[in-house]
Amino acid sequence: MAPHKLKHTYGTNLMEQSGDINLLMTQLGHTSTTTTALYTNHELEKAKKAAKKLGEKRTNYREKD
Repeated sequence: MAPHKLKHTYGTNLMEQSGDINLLMTQLGHTSTTTTALYTNHELEKAKKAAKKLGEKRTNYREKD
């Protein structure tokens, strides 16, 4: 695994587990939350997918009635 990919995987996992952008900044050695925010996008995508699945389940449930 490439060093950048390893760092990104670590950062993404840390953000998922802690939800603390300041901790993530410190761990990754960033001085800007803008740079660190790149590691939060995974959470946003995960939330969008979960919301979509929930919407699909609601639609399917209503169609069964």
